Amino acid sequence: MITENRRLVKCSRMLTTEERAEIDRLWTRKLEQDTQGLPQADRHRNLEPPSAEFIHALAAGIGAKRILEIGGSSGISTIALAAAARESGGRLVSIEMEPLRQRDAQETLSRLDLAKHVDFILDDAAIVIPRQADLDFALIDCEKEDYMGFFDTLRMQPGGVIVADNIVSHSLYDYVAHVRNRPGAESITLEIGKGLEVTRVHLH
Repeated sequence: MITENRRLVKCSRMLTTEERAEIDRLWTRKLEQDTQGLPQADRHRNLEPPSAEFIHALAAGIGAKRILEIGGSSGISTIALAAAARESGGRLVSIEMEPLRQRDAQETLSRLDLAKHVDFILDDAAIVIPRQADLDFALIDCEKEDYMGFFDTLRMQPGGVIVADNIVSHSLYDYVAHVRNRPGAESITLEIGKGLEVTRVHLH
């Protein structure tokens, strides 16, 4: 169980009406792609809207300035975290492997005037992650077999928060056990969206 954080948590403003509208548009398209039975590679794999609301509130609430997103897809989580970076005066690094998805995200965030808070990186996360240091907040939402390795590679600030998606939907209980065995870490599973594992690290 996550204990009380000694740092003061800021009261952050919520996502704007325009940001929520874009999240709803992207989510509706994702559901339509699922209904059409498109190949997995052609679908936009996005964070669910309730999960986007949560990560925005969490990242903004802790005042995260160095934020990393592993698997931006077409931009739902990117909107949420870029809006958090706007509020904290920080910056988001968004990693994506698929160029069309990332271009879509860039166009959406430009319309929302959020792109100026984001460094979009089109590359293999395994190459990019080791270059990122002193992170306050990280989202893992990529290929499930990479979760544990990426968690171990992340270079977080003391008390930094790592959120992993699809924990319940994909039964990622090996990941849950892995992060909970990390010395100095506290972690909890939240049944929001497809299930989020929220982990604070370097607490001792």
